Formats: sequence, structure tokens, C-alpha cells
Amino acid sequence: MRLLDYLTGLIALVALPFIAWWGVNQSPQSAAMLEARLEAKAVNSLRLAGIDWANVEMDGQTAILTGAAPSEDAVPEAASIVLRSSGGGGLLFGGVSQITARVVAAEPVWPYVWRAEKTAEGGFILSGHVPSKAVQTILMEEAKLVARGPVIDDMTLAAGAPEGNWQGIARLAIVQLAELDSGKAELAGYALTLRGKAPDDAVRAAVPATIHGVAAPFRGAAVLEGVPFWSATITDGAVVLSGLAPTETARRALLAAAKRSFEGEIRDEMVVADTQVTDWVDGAVSGLARFTDFGEGRLAFDPVGGGFVVEGTATPGTIKLLQQDMTATAGNWRVVIAAEAAAPAEAAALTAAADPAPARCEAGLNEMLSGGEVSFEPGQARFRRDRAAALDQFAALAQGCGTMELSVDDDALNQARASAIADYLEGAGVRRPKLAAIGSGTVAGPQVMDSGAPQTTSRPLEFTVRERSGQ
Repeated sequence: MRLLDYLTGLIALVALPFIAWWGVNQSPQSAAMLEARLEAKAVNSLRLAGIDWANVEMDGQTAILTGAAPSEDAVPEAASIVLRSSGGGGLLFGGVSQITARVVAAEPVWPYVWRAEKTAEGGFILSGHVPSKAVQTILMEEAKLVARGPVIDDMTLAAGAPEGNWQGIARLAIVQLAELDSGKAELAGYALTLRGKAPDDAVRAAVPATIHGVAAPFRGAAVLEGVPFWSATITDGAVVLSGLAPTETARRALLAAAKRSFEGEIRDEMVVADTQVTDWVDGAVSGLARFTDFGEGRLAFDPVGGGFVVEGTATPGTIKLLQQDMTATAGNWRVVIAAEAAAPAEAAALTAAADPAPARCEAGLNEMLSGGEVSFEPGQARFRRDRAAALDQFAALAQGCGTMELSVDDDALNQARASAIADYLEGAGVRRPKLAAIGSGTVAGPQVMDSGAPQTTSRPLEFTVRERSGQ
């Protein structure tokens, strides 16, 4: 018996290293098998949550998170999902014990566009870019609260969401869209545009007021269906003036404004009617002078909707100067520009021929500023009215550049002009330049006149191009 005990003990002693090796490397509870099991569950949990940007590798019970994150809050979101992927886990229960994040920021998408559509059946379709899964979930929940039909999620995670309360603006769009019978909202960069059919005049008045009042740096425009009080339409090479004119004098003024700036056919279908709304004619006359440069479109006045709406296609310079002119003459009425910027042939050629080198782009932009080609009315942040062609060329040149920064000194007028340039370029479809303070005021003697162009000696406005677009 004792000999058998000795033999059994010897066999056990010899087998012990093999048992230990098998336990560590081959058993279901081995370190290798545990890592593989934890990794598989973590990857599956991320995919089920719709997070496809993140990758996971296990080092023991530590999960290493890699990938290109679309936003800062997307990282803790993914880490939380991985940490819970194997239950409570931790060291005692064999789950993920900690997260090591080795992520990088994803390349920003531009233009950054999110959309919402309300169908005639009351459902919603949400599509476009969102910065994180958490924001995506919030927007879906918002839509489900107000929908009377199915809500479809076609949104994708992407980096590049504008700074500010982007999520709040998107939620506002859903809430306002719910007030319409049907319609679409688009949040492109900082610009929110809502189009649709309102059920009554009360909604036609309330929704545009809310959309137009969004907080800066965002800006909103609402274009709702309805018969306008007065309109000018350009189609098939002709201008048609229709609707109500408050007096015969007003009708003649509107017709004369169209004739002064349009060489083609003009059809006068206006009806003179004694109306209580008369303080809009100056804004319409001012708008007609530039609106007739549109290829096609409509300039409409709707007191129920709160003012003027301009739709159609025109060059960026034409659109900007029309907005300036009408804003100055429309009084208390809103001016909503929902026109599409289309580059003229010569500007498109300039874009194609632009030197892609950042230094050359930078020099070209600054030369147009310092040389006065792009200039302002004296003492104002309004572009000169005769600079439409120069503005078009300026936008075309900027389109061929990369990430831009516009430095401005601490003079209030120059800061307002820098903002006007940034707004114009963004409206022309160019990535909005970042405004940066120079920190020193413009030094100018009393003999220096403000011609509207930046003074080359003080360089109050100066572009810096960081990189080529798409690089």
C-alpha cells in the first residue's frame, strides 16, 4: 500500500506542471480563453449598440479601445458599453476590469449635414450626421414623442459637428417640424432650414418666428407653403409680378424697379387693393434691384409668415448683396434667404485653376482684401454694392483652399467685418474660417480715410491657410 501511495504521489508530482500548463492555456477558464471570450463579447456589444468606429483588444482583463472617435463624448460612451459587456465582471467575476483608451479624433466631415423629414402619415425619417450614439438616441426619442407614425433612423456617426448647442438646434427642428402637416428640416453646418406645409395661419406665423430666432452662431430660415401677399417670380426668362399692391403708386414703384434692372419680359399681374399692410414696399423695391440677377426663383412677401422669403439660384455675391439691401430697407419685417448659391462660370474656372499650396491660397485671399477688391462701405460692415463679381471670385478662391483662419485686431468695426466675411464664405458653401484675435488695435492717423478696404499698413484682417481641403 505504501509503495502504491509513493507511486501515486510521484505521478501526481510529474503531472502537476502539465495540469498547470493546461489550466493556464487550454482550459475554458484559461487566460487566453478568457481574453478571447471577453473580446468577443465586447466587440458584439459595440456592434449591437451601433458603434462601428471603435475596436477592442484584450490584455488580460484590461480592454484596449482604439479607433477614430467622432466626438469627445463618444469615447466614454463606447468605454461604458465595453465595461458592461461581460456583466458585472471585474477581477473577481472574470469580466472587463478596466479600459485603456488609445483612440484618435476622426477626420471632421464637411459639410456636416443632418436632416429630418415628417411624412404625410405623421412619421419621421432622421438621417445625416450625428456626433455620438447618445445624441442619436436623444433625437430618436424626441421624434418618437411627437410622431404619429413610425420613426426611421438613418443617421450615421461622424466628426465635425459645429460648436455650440448643435443637439438643441436639431431637437428644436424636430419639435417645429411636428407642427406642420408635412415637411423637411436640414441642419447644414450652422444653418437650419425648414420647409413644409402648415395646417393654418397660426402655425405659419409661429414656426418661422421660432426658427428665425435660434441662438447664434446658428441661424434659421423657414419657408412654408401658402399663397403670398405679393411676389416676383423669375421663370423661363421672364419676371412675373403678382399679388396685392396697397396703392397705385406702390404698384408703379414695384414695376419700375423691375424694369430698371431686368431687360427681359416683365408681366404685371398685380392688383391694387386697399390693405392695412403697406410698410413692405421699400423692401420689395430694394430686393428687385438685385433679385432680377437670379437665374430663377421667387421673391415673396407674406405678412402671416413674418416678412420676405427669397428662393432660387444665384451667385454667392448676388445673394449676399441682396440680403444686405433688403435687410436695410425691410423695416421690422424678416428677410429669409433660402436661395442656393451657384458659382458663375468664371468663378468655377478660377477654382479649377487655383494653386493648391496653402501659401498661394493665403496670398490670393489677402491680396483681394488688402487691394480693395473685396471691400466695405465706409464705416460699416456691409460689402460695397458694386462688388458682386469680386465676392464671387473671393468665394471661388476660398473654395480651393483648406482650413482657414481669419485674424482680426481688437477694433470693433474690423471684428464686425471679419464676421461678415466668415458669414459670407459659409453661405457660399465654403468651410467657415475660424476667427482669431490679433490683440493689437489698428493704428491710423486722423488723415487716414476709411475707404472700406483694410489698411495694408495695419493688416486689421489677415487670412492664414493651414492646409488644403481634403488633406
